[in-house]
Amino acid sequence: MTTVYIIRHAEAEGNVYRRCHGQYDSLLTPRAYEQLPYLAKRFEQVPLDAVYSSDLFRARVTAQAVAQAHGLPVMTRTVLREIDMGDWEDLPWAELPRLWPEAYEAWRARPWSARPPHGESVIEAGQRMLDGVRDLVRENEGRSIAVVTHGSAIRGALTIAHGLAPEQMGEIGWGDNTCVAKFEFDGPDRFEVTYENDASHLPQQLSTFASIGWTDKKDVPSTPQIWFRRADLDNPADADRLIGYMRTLHRSAYGTDQNLDPDALLRDAAHALRVSPRAVTFGCLESGEEVALVYLKAFYEDEPEVGLVGGFCINENYRGQGLSGQILGQAISVYRTIGKTYLCAHVAAENARAKGFYRKFSFEPRGNFTDENGLHDRMFLKISMD
Repeated sequence: MTTVYIIRHAEAEGNVYRRCHGQYDSLLTPRAYEQLPYLAKRFEQVPLDAVYSSDLFRARVTAQAVAQAHGLPVMTRTVLREIDMGDWEDLPWAELPRLWPEAYEAWRARPWSARPPHGESVIEAGQRMLDGVRDLVRENEGRSIAVVTHGSAIRGALTIAHGLAPEQMGEIGWGDNTCVAKFEFDGPDRFEVTYENDASHLPQQLSTFASIGWTDKKDVPSTPQIWFRRADLDNPADADRLIGYMRTLHRSAYGTDQNLDPDALLRDAAHALRVSPRAVTFGCLESGEEVALVYLKAFYEDEPEVGLVGGFCINENYRGQGLSGQILGQAISVYRTIGKTYLCAHVAAENARAKGFYRKFSFEPRGNFTDENGLHDRMFLKISMD
């Protein structure tokens, strides 16, 4: 008999930033690093002979937490990767129905068989991953192994493992980050699922599902999700929106907007848009209502490895509703695409609220910066895998 523990990776960027991350290689979140000790403790006294993982960062780091206590290396297998989301990779989920309305509707209605453009279905991903596990069983007959993989691949594999028709996939539901399923194999093709989607090792405050209002059987979190419209500064309405958001930001940070020069702001924003068309975007609800600004100083060249934040701002009526991670995710996506290693924000030294926002997402203070608005802390977040 061969025992296989199939584990979902810890909380990753896509889970919190509400972006479509299949085989896109994303980082773990601060909460993930709080989840990992609980997962490691769960397996501390569980006999393990080998630990395997998808080669994606979020799975590899999760696997290391399991393997470390046993003094085992982590062996990676590409076949254990998450579903390939094709043309949808790294897009906000809320953007998909606008860009691919028919394909997204098919995905919502028949997720077991629908494929993102140039991607694969959940069942196909599950079959691929399960076949990879069977190969590992052949290599580890009579042993006990852990396999760290991904949510959609696990869901598809469990549907197949239970002998369900693809359209019954909804009966499986989703497992929270770091959840565990236990398989007992009598040869590679005969097995039983002892339990599944078990995250009982996590305290409630560290549950990803709880943090974003997601329950096991639901496919959409209850917290608002936003898509990002690129600013057109030749349109006076968009120029006014940018200035309005930045006035709000200045008043919040400094108590006044007297040092905001609208003409200079528009020149800088136009320069940023020439570097990246996504450097200035407005976060929008499904209705099209604009509720946030992401302004990135993509023209900043003093530190080539650094992507500088020009301004994040959320409409006051929508603060505290989970949008902060989504606007941060947009900034990371833009700067990672153009090869930056760090995301940097200059935060007014007296702005405790803004500092709290950046600390929440693990930005670290590194030095100071002074301009006409006074002293600022320089807050940094590493966004590269290196």
